[in-house]
Amino acid sequence: MSVLITTNEPIKIRELFEDRIEVPLPFDMKLYTEAGIVGGERKRVPGDLLSSVADGRLAREILAMREECKFMVIFLHGVIRYYRDDVVRMGSRRRGRQWTKKGIRNLYRTLQWVEGCYLEYPANNEELVMVVEELQKYLDTTDHFSLKGRPGMQTDWVVSTYTERVRYFYDGLPGIGIISAKSLCSRFPHPLDLYQASVEEIMEVRGFGKPSALQVYNFLRGL
Repeated sequence: MSVLITTNEPIKIRELFEDRIEVPLPFDMKLYTEAGIVGGERKRVPGDLLSSVADGRLAREILAMREECKFMVIFLHGVIRYYRDDVVRMGSRRRGRQWTKKGIRNLYRTLQWVEGCYLEYPANNEELVMVVEELQKYLDTTDHFSLKGRPGMQTDWVVSTYTERVRYFYDGLPGIGIISAKSLCSRFPHPLDLYQASVEEIMEVRGFGKPSALQVYNFLRGL
């Protein structure tokens, strides 16, 4: 197995893969398999994952993978340890953003069912290498029974266009109807753009006051 890995990854991560090719990439890894090109993005959880949502990096990385790859995988690297009441805090208690366990599950669902990313959960460096190797072998087995029913996720709406999936997702948010979903989609064409937005930015969307904007903001974070 030869892994293309970005030169932006820390050297201690690159050196985990003995058979590697280090090249500049807009995302972390690329695998060439019999089933197609796989793009991979490693996110240390929770800090790197949540900060990349907040600053827009993850949205840009997913877009780059979508343009180049048949499959997109996000490696959620590490283990999340929560504070009391199942809360993760980013930054100081006063100024930082809070995410609950429910909010993080909502984020994972968005990455899977709207963005179309597969999620892997390596708890440590050894498991990261193991998961990448397993993924290569799995997708190189072209007669694998599950590949015959892929590549799409098997629900009625996921096979639709990306914009339709985003609108469907927005329409499912609390207090949001079809018209509001279209307005949100125009302002935030990618769900991670909405995750990144503040309450004030959501209020700029036509038809959204502070109560409805706050309701959406809190739902995404499980607050």
